[in-house]
Amino acid sequence: MIKRKFQVGDKVTVVGLSPINYAPGVKDELGTDKLFRNMLGKVYTVMGFDKYGNIELHPKQRDWVWIESKFLKLRARKSQNRK
Repeated sequence: MIKRKFQVGDKVTVVGLSPINYAPGVKDELGTDKLFRNMLGKVYTVMGFDKYGNIELHPKQRDWVWIESKFLKLRARKSQNRK
């Protein structure tokens, strides 16, 4: 079982970006680069993980992205319900 640095529900800050490269002649028509740049320095809730260990974030109500953990910093751990 993989031990993860982050858990679902944790608050994380985006502190870096992976370089985005497009093939010659291809334009960023979906605004992917702008979306990721706007996420820098902002806090998001970890929503899940993909099969590669990338972290799912929802920067906008209808958008979701997966980002590598090395580009995130833990802001607050989701509290455990204790009885």
